[in-house]
Amino acid sequence: MRIALVAGNEVADAEEMRGLAAALQDAGHQVTQHEMDAGPDADVRSAVPGLARSLSSAWSRQRPDVVHAFGWAGGLTALASGRDAGLPVVTAFGSLATTERRHGADHVDLERTRLERAIGTTSRAVIAASSEEATDLVRMGVNRRRIHVIPAGVDTSVFTPDGPVAAHARQADKAKPRIVTAAGIDDEQSATLARTMAALPGAELIASPSGASDAELAALLRSASLFVHVPAYCARGTSCLQAMACGTPVVASSGGAHADMIVSGTNGMLVSPGRPELLAARIRYLLGHPLLREACGIAAADRARSRYSRDRITTETVAIYEAVAEPQLYAA
Repeated sequence: MRIALVAGNEVADAEEMRGLAAALQDAGHQVTQHEMDAGPDADVRSAVPGLARSLSSAWSRQRPDVVHAFGWAGGLTALASGRDAGLPVVTAFGSLATTERRHGADHVDLERTRLERAIGTTSRAVIAASSEEATDLVRMGVNRRRIHVIPAGVDTSVFTPDGPVAAHARQADKAKPRIVTAAGIDDEQSATLARTMAALPGAELIASPSGASDAELAALLRSASLFVHVPAYCARGTSCLQAMACGTPVVASSGGAHADMIVSGTNGMLVSPGRPELLAARIRYLLGHPLLREACGIAAADRARSRYSRDRITTETVAIYEAVAEPQLYAA
């Protein structure tokens, strides 16, 4: 198939697009990528018409079979570009404004909520990253038949339980539990994690280094006793997936993608965000039960391979592309 991918201004959307593009190309599809170069939301809206005209011109010369948009800005651009040509557009929001607001975000633009509703009801199909997002799309008025839950994927050829361990981990005190997190020093989780670690004096907390390669990150995750990720809301849960694929049990905040991927007590544990005492208790319990922790790690790796492998995610996505080529299947 000829597939055009369009991403907005969010870094996470662009990363998701590039990962999918590589997988689609490996599967033999012809892929073009288009990424918006814009800053804040106000700049994005002003950038849409110019990019849309450029894409319309390009697609008039070589028409794609389907357009896959990432984020509300990508969706808006793709729909404006493909409207006259009747191109089928699949939109993956990644995160909805209405979901973010429910989880306490105070910076959400109300206009974005209206735009997402319009984009969702106009797109031929909408990919939700989690069951929670799918439910919110239905509440927004998107036809349930057009919604497909396809989570973020993980490269299980790199993120695997077998492989090298970070060099500094091999030299560390084996008796000292190591907790790895994706949170940075200024991350919203930092206060919760600081209070949590104060209640776990025998453990060390290591943040994943920014800019690390996938191989380096996988080596660090294999060295961890646990991986902890407790933001107020996590739309895709990619960090937890990478840890799970490496056979590392995960303690994560409930809600969003985490609620789908983690079966509490089986492949990790879920906690309410902003509860450092509860988080410390969950970590302490897992650290105190090594056999349970090992079982959770095995189950985590198995779930990552069986449900979240990049090959499976790509196959499910291509199935949607093929289906939207038949408009009658998606009639309102």
